Amino acid sequence: MEQAREVSRFVAESRFRDFPDAVLAAGKRGFLDCLGCAVRGYQTRAVGIVQNLLEEVVGPSPASLLGADGKRVSVHGAILVNATAAHALDFDDTLTAPAAMAALALAEAGKLSGRDLLAAYTLGCEVAARFAEGLSGWDNEQGWHMMGVAGGFGAATAAGYLLRLNAEQISHALGIAATQAAGLVAMHGFLAKPFHSGRAAESGYYAAKLALNGCTAGPALEGPRSVFRAMGAAESPPLAKDLGRSWAIFNNRLKPFPCGRLGHAAMEAALKARALKEFRLQEISSVRVRVNPRAQYLMGEPEPESGTEAMFSIGHGAAAALVHGRVGPEHFTDEAVKDPVIAEWRRRTIVVPDDRMKAGQAVVEIGTKSGDQLVAEVPVQKGYAENPLTDADVREKFLDLAQTVIELEKARKAADLVASLERVADAGEIAQLCN
Repeated sequence: MEQAREVSRFVAESRFRDFPDAVLAAGKRGFLDCLGCAVRGYQTRAVGIVQNLLEEVVGPSPASLLGADGKRVSVHGAILVNATAAHALDFDDTLTAPAAMAALALAEAGKLSGRDLLAAYTLGCEVAARFAEGLSGWDNEQGWHMMGVAGGFGAATAAGYLLRLNAEQISHALGIAATQAAGLVAMHGFLAKPFHSGRAAESGYYAAKLALNGCTAGPALEGPRSVFRAMGAAESPPLAKDLGRSWAIFNNRLKPFPCGRLGHAAMEAALKARALKEFRLQEISSVRVRVNPRAQYLMGEPEPESGTEAMFSIGHGAAAALVHGRVGPEHFTDEAVKDPVIAEWRRRTIVVPDDRMKAGQAVVEIGTKSGDQLVAEVPVQKGYAENPLTDADVREKFLDLAQTVIELEKARKAADLVASLERVADAGEIAQLCN
């Protein structure tokens, strides 16, 4: 259990002053990104389903539902709904929303500082990423969705830090999170998928609260009975390697498009091709998209029947990019799927798996009736660590999402507070501005 003890000790003993400035800056970007996704995501059908269930079992309490026009519920309820909302648009980073939303609800309820919130979120990112990597990362071949599986460890870490658990209690909290870990790739394209985030956040919160109240856990983090072995890994990973020296937050993949990440390169390439010359749809004779085979495997839905299915259709996303010159949440709705113009170009867009393409790469080849060919290539898609979203990109994304739900001035104030979290006395003000 040495690895588990070392990770738990690191979390319990971390203080705000220990975090490098660059780590904190990346943490602010990631948190603001999650916040915007949650505010806009509250309007989705998936969140309505979860909230209806929630209202049957809990009453009012001092935690804000983001984007909900003043509604407040219990801490556990806010964590469940807000984390579901953060993943509902598939616009989040696909791993850290559970930590962000667990930390925000606890910070609001406890009137904790921005420093506490930022430290908890950053630690949650770190632990979630280490567990995800230990489970073969995003290329997991067993069919596990890392949001649902690893996200719970991040939420347990964030909650445990804010509840002031000691190292032994955090170790138990991570073990309790392990026995609840779940989430299937089979849910991609269905309304159950955003619930992976909500459930991971909720289970992480429960894990920390149970540990605080004396619940213990078995050897779930390493050895022959570990969660890694149970979920198909060959052996338990070195979870504590380079703790405090190597930070996962720098590899946090924030999204420029609200859909499955493996389709982003194709959409980006389609937008680049569209910008090569004065563009008219009626002049196009053919559209061919070459992508990494795994992207086609996971994002190859040719004829989506709903907005959630469209989030996993490279053809749909590329068609939306060609038709509208941008790709936003409004292009992954049931209405957009039925739009006859998008539907026509979705059918005419041929997606080809190409072994020469790496993850995050794509080539779009557009033939024209005049015989010209427009070719656009994306060698590293926007959002990867080698080509990340900037502070300005994330702020623009947040405001674009939030202003459809709350007043623009309130959205700007919330973004400003996140940018200066180290000086915020009561982090709950962020949730209240976005309520």
